[in-house]
Amino acid sequence: MIRNTAIKVLKSTFSIIVMMVLSLSAFANNGFDHSLSKQQAAQDLSFYFKLIDEQHGNPYAYISRAEFKQLVDANINSLPENISYQHFSNLVIELNQKLRCGHTAVSIDTQILKTATEKSDFFPYPVSIIDNEVYIDFEGGTLPLGSKIVSINGIPSQQLLKELTALTVTDGFIETKKYREVEQKFGYYFFLKYGASAEFNVISNLNGKTNTIAVQGIPGNQMMANNYMRPVYQTNERYIHFTHVDAIDSLQTLVLTLNTFQASPEWFFQKIYDQYSAASKGAGVNNLVLDLRNNEGGDRRLLNFLYKMIAGTDLVDPSSTSTRSLKITHEDQLRGINGAVGSEEVVANAEQYLEKHFSENAKGEFVNDTQNWHEEFELGFDLKDMKFEGQVYVLTSGKTFSAAADFARILGQLDNVILVGEETGGANAGRTANMLLNYSLPNSALMVQVPVISETFQNKGNRNEIGRGVFPDFAVKKTYADLINKQDAVFNFTLGLIAHKPNLVASTSLGQ
Repeated sequence: MIRNTAIKVLKSTFSIIVMMVLSLSAFANNGFDHSLSKQQAAQDLSFYFKLIDEQHGNPYAYISRAEFKQLVDANINSLPENISYQHFSNLVIELNQKLRCGHTAVSIDTQILKTATEKSDFFPYPVSIIDNEVYIDFEGGTLPLGSKIVSINGIPSQQLLKELTALTVTDGFIETKKYREVEQKFGYYFFLKYGASAEFNVISNLNGKTNTIAVQGIPGNQMMANNYMRPVYQTNERYIHFTHVDAIDSLQTLVLTLNTFQASPEWFFQKIYDQYSAASKGAGVNNLVLDLRNNEGGDRRLLNFLYKMIAGTDLVDPSSTSTRSLKITHEDQLRGINGAVGSEEVVANAEQYLEKHFSENAKGEFVNDTQNWHEEFELGFDLKDMKFEGQVYVLTSGKTFSAAADFARILGQLDNVILVGEETGGANAGRTANMLLNYSLPNSALMVQVPVISETFQNKGNRNEIGRGVFPDFAVKKTYADLINKQDAVFNFTLGLIAHKPNLVASTSLGQ
């Protein structure tokens, strides 16, 4: 949460994903299975632990230091004389998940990306995970929409789910984010775990009939594009824009879709103001649907004017914040801070920020006395004509993360707000984020993102299980019928609430 410094907001999640995919393709072309020596791998693992142990704001919230150190040492001791790059990448990524911190990530070095590859390596189709089964969520391919995957290249679907979700990161014990991550980037995670394959041998089942078919691999950029052409997305333009406003006149309802908070406040405000103000002046608008299901967070300053637009008052969200160090170390391997290149100036600004806001207490901890961070987020926008007076419905999913999960938690405490969907991917009680350091491991060039500032929220809502997300008032799960009929279960349920249809009953499952 660095403000008024030269440090910039993170790049968009989609851009990062594309860069990761293309970087992986570059490795495939150059030999993704090239090896590291035991000494090189051990050095990288030791350095990874040092980064977490020294720079992470709260690394041992869910695992003790002794337990984590033991895991690192066990991995070092079991290293073979030579280890393939792919095997080592998976090893570090799976080790990193033990921290249960959604902002602590290990990924392929995106700087390897020089030119996009045309090599056909990736499983082509997006999937939906429903009741722990994997289904094809794409039309026009060699596998029909709704086909249940039994196995790919001999790997059973249940093993696939277990091994691919092990490569994701999530806050605490939240499972929804893991499944949504694999859904959105199934081809990427398959590549990361099992390597390239020009052809995929798929056993599937549709309507009780089992089929075996060879599916051709496609380039990484086409694989990602397919994820944005799922059947529901083809009929809902709002999913492919950063922000979008729809009006449903028959229900006197506006639908405001916010797919990211990773934007400058000025641009974001103007985008919202231009669309929302014009639409909200229509006669008889009584309901606002705020769709955060694809929003993975970003700049928390954006929450200020959005909150004022809905609540009519300034945002007050007190929290206790701390950090474990006021210094940015290992500058020789530092690649960036919050998206800005890790120059001497950027490092100096970051350290100045930490020294200004955090001071050492009697326990040797570095804490911030400021309880409401949002007091510093005055943006100077005129919001008097944007206040919404009606009922608000907030849609959430496992992809609702970081600042977006914060916003769902905050809005959920208002009397005129109803949350619909599934448990958010961002923790309800607190998290470590806000200042993100990006390091490169010296031998493998794996990128490690390390969050610096730990935050514990004081207003946690009615349900504040440690290590869980924000729970909706109505938990709605996608069904196989929704997939086949190309229906948006959460959105349709919400419209049913607005229309006061008494026969709609939400699932009470808190799992995927």
